[in-house]
Amino acid sequence: MPFTETTRITLEATEAVDLDTGIVMPPGSYPGTKTRTRVSFLDGSVNWTPTRYRIELTAEQLASMGATVQPNQSSEEIDVTEFVRLGLLKPALDLTPHTTDNRASRK
Repeated sequence: MPFTETTRITLEATEAVDLDTGIVMPPGSYPGTKTRTRVSFLDGSVNWTPTRYRIELTAEQLASMGATVQPNQSSEEIDVTEFVRLGLLKPALDLTPHTTDNRASRK
């Protein structure tokens, strides 16, 4: 059964990062999460999915970076896995793991 592990982290940008055309994240520290899922198989083997990294930016942060913000938008979660893998963002452990057992949400 799948088991998802989510850990709060801080992602560090030592230089400006182009998130998208016209949207530039300035150097600094950004709160985020890293998530991976454990998949167990009938033969007893276990695999982990590749780790995914996400940050949540407020509407004000997004606007200051050049993004077009929707009315009443408070924040947006952005998948930054590609930037972590390229070394443009570096994760640092922030808090303890928060796990979600997908079995509990099954009906």
